[in-house]
Amino acid sequence: MICEDARLLIGADPDAAGRELEEHVRGCADCRALREEMRRLNADIRRALAEPPNLSGRAARGGAPPWREYALAAGVVLAMAAGLAVWLLRPTDTLARDVVAHVKAEPESWLSTHNVSAGSIDHALKSSGVGLDLASDKIVYAQSCWFRGHYVPHLVIETTHGPATVLILRHEQVKARDDFREGGMTGVIVPAGDGSIAVLTRGRGQVDAVASELREEVHWLPEPAQPPAPAHH
Repeated sequence: MICEDARLLIGADPDAAGRELEEHVRGCADCRALREEMRRLNADIRRALAEPPNLSGRAARGGAPPWREYALAAGVVLAMAAGLAVWLLRPTDTLARDVVAHVKAEPESWLSTHNVSAGSIDHALKSSGVGLDLASDKIVYAQSCWFRGHYVPHLVIETTHGPATVLILRHEQVKARDDFREGGMTGVIVPAGDGSIAVLTRGRGQVDAVASELREEVHWLPEPAQPPAPAHH
């Protein structure tokens, strides 16, 4: 289960449970926080609506006008809707959106089927201060790409489930894994030491195995001096 699906389930019913949802929430701090917040808002609504206002004689006793109680309940409902929208309307966080946009801007990378020379792989990695103990015959595309102010390795790795695109981001730290699905691609960004790794596949490909392998294989080298940014940036 990815974050998008989990958030939809939580938004529909914060008390919903299920094996896949529970497994996802245990491993995803963001979705766990969303469910806790939604449950608190649900409890607020129940308290606000538990005792309907007494419309007879309340004004005569000098009590607060009954419309205020309705306004309170309505305010809680609106707060819940606004909170849910913040989580559900964002397709992913900014980093994931930028990763997807970058990969979509290089559609030819998915078409590569021939192994890349060791020299090209070495250039793409070392120009960003990245080492990767991965068999070169798995890599069918290797470029050093400008991304968020730095050159990063952009690789395509051939797997048993088809090609997987990888961006190794030594300057982007994430606290926890971020699953996303956008633009016809399924992806995940995972922490890797002082940086992170983004893995994307087309459709609903398998990203976990690739991400797990790369976390074991990647290591950071002394960062070289960055060449000038490309002219089109």
